[in-house]
Amino acid sequence: MEGVLYVSHGSRIEETKAEVERVVEEAHKGIDVALHKLCYLEIASPSIEEGAWELIAEGAERIAIVPMLLFSAGHYYSDIPDELANLQKKYPNVTFTYGEPLGVQEALIDALADRFSEKGSTDAFLLVARGSRNPSTVQAMETIRERLVAKTGCRHGEVCYLAVLEPTFEQGLADAVKKHPEGLIVLPCLWFTGRLIHHIEKEVGTLKEEGCQVHTSHYLDNHPFIIELLRRRVQEALVKEPYDPLIEEGTEHESSAAHR
Repeated sequence: MEGVLYVSHGSRIEETKAEVERVVEEAHKGIDVALHKLCYLEIASPSIEEGAWELIAEGAERIAIVPMLLFSAGHYYSDIPDELANLQKKYPNVTFTYGEPLGVQEALIDALADRFSEKGSTDAFLLVARGSRNPSTVQAMETIRERLVAKTGCRHGEVCYLAVLEPTFEQGLADAVKKHPEGLIVLPCLWFTGRLIHHIEKEVGTLKEEGCQVHTSHYLDNHPFIIELLRRRVQEALVKEPYDPLIEEGTEHESSAAHR
């Protein structure tokens, strides 16, 4: 019997947890596998081990691990594989497969373009990403920026980061507002609400009170294109070969810069 284990980051914010649960249930409606669980990397419960145990207790003999991540970074390359290694040792008779993050695909670009258009018409956007130490992150965001410029018809699109990388969100926002006083849309490349979204909204709100023409689009959330992309990742994970860390370490994943 097959099972699907969705792995989200985890949050103490109830609104965030409710959003993740809603996305999983919507996506799984198109999956012909009855057994599925949602688990978390940290903070919230159940953990990955607890989620896997629940599936196995219900009869799962083959489990597809599906990371609910936008891009490949530390969680994808280190944290989840470490948990997978422990699961393989603890349950040697269970087969585990490992899916991909959403990655830079046309459906993601289309979802961001829709979020942009929901805020009206302007000629400039500021794409806000989380940021990571993975060297592919900058190229990934530049690819998204370029495709969004082409898709939206904007003449100006810029990128900034909430952590690790530069320009920082604060600096990127300040510079973009000065360069585009006629109107700017801040476009979070983030899946769910949480402290980062709250921070973005607070900073933009302050600028709006000062008279700046700046607005924040909705984050990705349960956009239909994102639901369909997650569903596709589940379907891919279900038919993958059993997880082998030696093979995975040498594999160039879809979200890598080279693929793009």
